[in-house]
Amino acid sequence: MSPSLIISIIAAVISAIAIGVSVWTHNRNHKLQIRIVALEEAREKDRLAEKQKANLTAKITKEELRRSSTSRIHWQYHLVVENKGLSEARDIRIWLDGKQVSDHPAFVKGQEEIFIVGPQSQFRYHIVAPFPSGVAIAWADDSGETGSYRSSLTL
Repeated sequence: MSPSLIISIIAAVISAIAIGVSVWTHNRNHKLQIRIVALEEAREKDRLAEKQKANLTAKITKEELRRSSTSRIHWQYHLVVENKGLSEARDIRIWLDGKQVSDHPAFVKGQEEIFIVGPQSQFRYHIVAPFPSGVAIAWADDSGETGSYRSSLTL
């Protein structure tokens, strides 16, 4: 066998290996690109879904109402329900300690119940002692899923 034939065979083998590595790398990169596109599509879908969701939370706040002539401070308490989401919350239902908000002894009678709250906004109910220890909220929004929130309440 001549040296030029051996060099040609070695060159052909190296070329075949290079082609094989190139095809393997291309296939791997193609599969990786498909996975990246799928992840980006999922992120976009989640971002769009988040725009359609309301996110309600609740807390009790305490604010100074007035000082009397005896320098006594009078406080007013509120149950504040806040929509931190990007969509309107509708058909809002609130339970305090397992009772509808308007049936709880802390709820000051004569207040209008709120059933809709816009995105990035809040509403308040005036409450008095005995303060509720827990809250549960359910609502509907543009996502088509029923939203829910449950938490303990403290001052």
